[in-house]
Amino acid sequence: MRFNFLFLALLISSFCFSQIKDIQKTEIIKTNDGFQLLRNGKPYYVKGAGGTEYLSLLKSIGGNSIRTWSTGDAQKILDDAYANGISVCIGLWVGHERHGFNYNDEYAITAQLKAFEQDIIKYKDHPALLMWAIGNEVDLFYKNFRVWNAIEDIAKMIKEIDPNHPTMTVTAGIDPAEVFMIKTYCPSIDILGVNTYGGVQYL
Repeated sequence: MRFNFLFLALLISSFCFSQIKDIQKTEIIKTNDGFQLLRNGKPYYVKGAGGTEYLSLLKSIGGNSIRTWSTGDAQKILDDAYANGISVCIGLWVGHERHGFNYNDEYAITAQLKAFEQDIIKYKDHPALLMWAIGNEVDLFYKNFRVWNAIEDIAKMIKEIDPNHPTMTVTAGIDPAEVFMIKTYCPSIDILGVNTYGGVQYL
């Protein structure tokens, strides 16, 4: 019995070590001419797509990353991406004011934060994880600036739980006033993503 218990303890320790060893750390460093994204200490240039299908095709044409908009099916997406040598920017679907989310409702804000906390804990050590995208176009037709306080609270929570992956928020187009708001009220956001649409010749 003692031997079996010792073997089980060693097996669990080995499993935990392998999980920790496989964490792929992503960080951003300041350089002389801007900033550089690093993955495991090496420069990483995102060549990606939005979506979760055709990963082998993406890999075959030189892609290395995908982005999601929520944590739906996140485990399968991360596992499939890892099997194809692709990293994942996991999206956290933050409530939109235009869809009825009330940023004056402290209960709703806290519930949203707590739900995301469970997602961070669950997926933070997956080796395919690249970064976290907090919200997508929450600024579109919005009026309540408290959304940026909520974004900051989520980003701050992520950094406390997962120091190995940066945070991003994504806006609909780019507006200097919004950039100012994010820089002022969201100091825990590392990257500003910008959605812009049009033909390739205009992008």
